[in-house]
Amino acid sequence: MQMTVLPYIFVSLVGGIGKLKRSTASLIFSRAGVIMLLLWLLALVLVALMPLSFPFVETASFFSTSIIEPTAPIDYFKLYIPSNPFESMASGYVPAMVVFSIAMGLALIGMEGENKHHIVTVMHTFGEIFSKITQALVKVLPIGIFAMSASAAGTMGVDEFASMQVYLISYFALCLLLAFWILPWIIASFTPVTFAQALRISKSSVVTAFATGNIFIVIPVIVEECKQIMREHDSLSDDAETLIEILVPIAFTFPNIGKLTVILFVLFAGWFNGTPVELSAIPSLSVSGLLSLFGSVYVAIPFMLDLVHLPQDLFQLFVMSGFITGKFNSIAAVMNLFALTLLTVALFEKRLSLRPPQLIKMSLGVAGSVLITIVICRIGMGLFIHSPEITSGVIANMQVADKVPTLVKKQFPVVGQTPSSPIATIKMIRERGVLKVGYIPSNVPFSYYNNAGQLVGFDSAMASKLAEDLGVKVEFIPFDKDQLSAALKAGFFDVAMSGLAMDIAQMDKLSYTEPVLKLNLAIATKDHNVTSFKSAQSIMEMQNTTIAYVEHSDIIKEAKAFYPNLKFVQIDGYKNFFRQKGDKYDAVVISAEAGSAWSLFFPGYGIAILENKVQYPVAYAVAQDNQSLLNYINNWQKLRKVDGHQDRLYDYWMLGKGASEVKPRWSIIRDVLHWVE
Repeated sequence: MQMTVLPYIFVSLVGGIGKLKRSTASLIFSRAGVIMLLLWLLALVLVALMPLSFPFVETASFFSTSIIEPTAPIDYFKLYIPSNPFESMASGYVPAMVVFSIAMGLALIGMEGENKHHIVTVMHTFGEIFSKITQALVKVLPIGIFAMSASAAGTMGVDEFASMQVYLISYFALCLLLAFWILPWIIASFTPVTFAQALRISKSSVVTAFATGNIFIVIPVIVEECKQIMREHDSLSDDAETLIEILVPIAFTFPNIGKLTVILFVLFAGWFNGTPVELSAIPSLSVSGLLSLFGSVYVAIPFMLDLVHLPQDLFQLFVMSGFITGKFNSIAAVMNLFALTLLTVALFEKRLSLRPPQLIKMSLGVAGSVLITIVICRIGMGLFIHSPEITSGVIANMQVADKVPTLVKKQFPVVGQTPSSPIATIKMIRERGVLKVGYIPSNVPFSYYNNAGQLVGFDSAMASKLAEDLGVKVEFIPFDKDQLSAALKAGFFDVAMSGLAMDIAQMDKLSYTEPVLKLNLAIATKDHNVTSFKSAQSIMEMQNTTIAYVEHSDIIKEAKAFYPNLKFVQIDGYKNFFRQKGDKYDAVVISAEAGSAWSLFFPGYGIAILENKVQYPVAYAVAQDNQSLLNYINNWQKLRKVDGHQDRLYDYWMLGKGASEVKPRWSIIRDVLHWVE
């Protein structure tokens, strides 16, 4: 369905604009053009406001590598300026293509003679060819839509279907508000036509467009109804009648308000995906969306999703909902044509009313109606559309797959009080039959207790696998990080495996293995503060802000010098930040991987990746003189990296792959006929 869209945009704009007479073009672009721009602006503002009606949902997710991947900045020059029209078409830069097509059409207006006639004829012929291709493709379109809808319906969960209601309800409210309140009120405020008359003359066109989802078939009706109502008010000269006959078909080829409303889907997609479109990106999205909507919505939506870095897979949701949303945007489009035509004719006939009291009344009425609509939708959807299940249940029920005899101690050994043991080599560990592993409690997702009271986590799983490969049992002993070197020297445990950041200050007191992972430094803070921590400039402007940290003393030292406006406070563990009472700490320095895991327990918090992306290594630690164990773990770790075992644990504990059981949807074949398991 998309293969004819870009060529059709070109030929229809060039041919449609180029065939206009200079006087007609001047009239349309100087008068109707201004009114059209104002109506577009009104629609874009309302679309930008509608996400305020979306219910608040606390969401959190496992760490994703996509959040640390560099985001390519938008090249606005290529997006809007067709320096190479062929590149713009090949690369799908729809706005640049539209600009070029309009420029070519305007240039064609100024031409005379047979050459112009031939070009316009060719463009018209190509338009008919593309139209025939599209009509042929439409015959198989229902099959494609059915397949995409069936795929989406078969893979979406109940919670996702509930979320789709948010888009449908807000979209219906927006279209109905525009069609039956705002646009008729604008007509009544500026033209001789009353509010009731505006609704009356548009009734048959609106009903037909809603029933068929086709605006084109009601164009003759719109023309005749506009003529009739202007005659009733003695505002229809011969020139005005001609203007209506020309204006309605030409306006039909431009994006209407009904089409612009689909931009709301992109804003919904951001909410649905848990990454709302930032306020600063909305102007760019609106302008780019407007220009891309000169073509098909099926080209515009993927383009806009890509523009704001949202997954292209969400396009299937748009297709699935298009059958019903198309009917509602049709009624908004019809009323848009009525408003544009009547306002332009009133301006042409010098019957346009600009009385300040009427303008104030209309402005307050429109603003009040928008506010009431948003509040009612927000409250209503908040009451009846429930949030998905709390994600903490997923991470709190994760388990270590490798089952080896395990003993977990919760009592911290104390240097000088707890009896020490000799530092154990590999040979001594095998003879003893137990691998003693140090861990930090509540160090999500490396070592923490699940709902069953079991010690789990990435490093707990790695330790269990190490013990299994050694052929011994595993015993976990808790430790405080500031006592790590002393605890290893005292032989309380053989190796510390608990997301340890390699610390330069500790390197002369213990031995680190080769890095196990490279983690990404980030800031964890309340959801509403996340954006503020994404740029160095906004951090520099903060006042009375306290940043907590657990480790990374060398990085914090540099940060103190660079951000003298911030107060840095060291805390014992990350749980002290996330479980704090009040707002003692505004944010905490943490890895993005660990911060994402903590946000599953506390969905009110989010992660901000620093502008200057910083990575740091985590490793395991053994006593300084335990070269035998150090060599074994280094070689063992290399093996487990190569055979993919470590990657599987990373995918499970960090990325959450396989963490929650995906239950198959109810199926007649499986659940009734029992043909498959």
